[in-house]
Amino acid sequence: MREQVRTSAGSEAAFVFPARRGRMRLALTPTRVIATSAAGTVELAWKGVAGVVIDQRVLGIAATRPEAAVWTRGRWLGRLNQRATPYAVSFKADAFAAEAGAIVQAIMRYQRNARQRRSIGSEEEHARLLRELGEAPPARA
Repeated sequence: MREQVRTSAGSEAAFVFPARRGRMRLALTPTRVIATSAAGTVELAWKGVAGVVIDQRVLGIAATRPEAAVWTRGRWLGRLNQRATPYAVSFKADAFAAEAGAIVQAIMRYQRNARQRRSIGSEEEHARLLRELGEAPPARA
């Protein structure tokens, strides 16, 4: 879904992957990936994303270095996560309404293409992403 999200740098357009239930969500903006749960929020600039994988039912986003993940809320959770996993951000892979593989594909798509990243939030880019992920774009009203 497309929406405006609040980041440490202000408001940005985003593509948001909400959880099946609860307040957890993953947002892709032109400048960063933002992961939010009930316990914390972490921002990872695109240049700080080292990779994204599904590993033993965990969707993990690795950072190029530990300090690349900026915890704006729930810093204790970030320290715990870094000790328990090799990822800056991790969620249960089946926690999202979208398939984890589609989320990985979307992150990888934008990680390697700054031009496409700059278009995040536009209706045209959203439709393009949905087509690439094999989903139908929403019908126009």
